[in-house]
Amino acid sequence: MRYEPAPYASVLFYYDLYPQQVEDLGKIKRISTNRGEFALKETTMSTHQADEFIHALRKLTKLGYKQAVPILPTKYGEYTVATGSHTYYLMPWFETIEYTARESREEKLADQLGVIHRLTVKTEAFQKEQVEQSVQQLVQRWEMRRLELQRFADQAENKTYMSPFELTFLTHAFMLDQMAEAATEHLQKWYELCLEKEKYRTVLCHGRLQRSHALFSPDNEALLLNFERASIDTPARDLASFCRYSFPNAYWSEEEVQRWFIRYEHHLPLLDEEKHLTCAYLNFPEPVAYSVEAYVSNRSSMSEFEHVRRLEKRLTAMRKVQRLTQKLIVIEQEASQ
Repeated sequence: MRYEPAPYASVLFYYDLYPQQVEDLGKIKRISTNRGEFALKETTMSTHQADEFIHALRKLTKLGYKQAVPILPTKYGEYTVATGSHTYYLMPWFETIEYTARESREEKLADQLGVIHRLTVKTEAFQKEQVEQSVQQLVQRWEMRRLELQRFADQAENKTYMSPFELTFLTHAFMLDQMAEAATEHLQKWYELCLEKEKYRTVLCHGRLQRSHALFSPDNEALLLNFERASIDTPARDLASFCRYSFPNAYWSEEEVQRWFIRYEHHLPLLDEEKHLTCAYLNFPEPVAYSVEAYVSNRSSMSEFEHVRRLEKRLTAMRKVQRLTQKLIVIEQEASQ
């Protein structure tokens, strides 16, 4: 969709750019000027989030990381422009190039995730009280989610006629409850191992790495976008998020997903406790809980068929996670032999 330049002229003034044409591509606006083409990103970042976003990119640049799409400064040396309701930043425009490598795009992304984590990894002292509080908050949130799913199952079971969505959910309710229990056990194992070692590792997390947040160069190398959710956290959080968003592109091939971990661990081998935490995040059926919540509170937003189809896709992902996590964690009996 093409727009007259006027709505964005005031933002582009900060860059001394005078748009001849603006193409609306959702959150990205393709800006044509007499100085070339640019990509203007429209976000709802707060001032604090924008500062963290730019700080993360500066940190990576300082460490020699070159696979992030550059953010262009304003004529005043700032990297974001805030208006009343939005925060904007400007990037060079890159044309989409056909991806021709033999490896999947996700393998390339996992590789870059490993590089970022290796460059920024730090070992932190394990502050028992502080970490225990965070763990308890997560466990309580999971327990509330679990109770909501159990309540939905109970209500569906008591109906004379169940909807297709309710029937689909109920068929998998026991599996989901088992996975929620497994997630809590993996989280507890992470806590115990960190407590024993009295330390844990943090990295700079991208926050939402996925195929749509990357471009690929003519030599098929990934250039990463959208560091808006970047934060300091455990490697497990970034890995689990990456996997969740990328599973559909793997066509549910466990071998493909294992290759992601191999590429990642080429740069930063995961510690046992980090594998447990990754499995904890992956095993908890949060995506299914979101589907149920949407069905209960906003059923009219989609047809019954669309609700069921989305639920089935997420249930398929959870079944694959079950098998994947068994391969990620070395069985203790085998490890001791």
